[in-house]
Amino acid sequence: MAKEMYVCNECGKHTPLVQKFDNLTNGVEHHYAECQSCGYRSTIFYTNSEIKALMYQQKKTAFFTKKKERLTKKIQTLMGDLKNEIEANSHE
Repeated sequence: MAKEMYVCNECGKHTPLVQKFDNLTNGVEHHYAECQSCGYRSTIFYTNSEIKALMYQQKKTAFFTKKKERLTKKIQTLMGDLKNEIEANSHE
């Protein structure tokens, strides 16, 4: 089976999508894909214990239900907020 490819945000070359993660402070995980050509790390998402618990709950919830829809929206909001917080602090 062929590997999924993505275009690097830095060098523009196609590279295999291999998801990796690093543990940051306060239980935050940084999930990313690393370009094989230039080494640039493209962020996929950030997660923490609260988000992981919601993702587990979401996985156990039936598809096409209001509960799953609410969980998905909450997870997306929390991930966006966490990303903004982490990236804002890294530019200081």
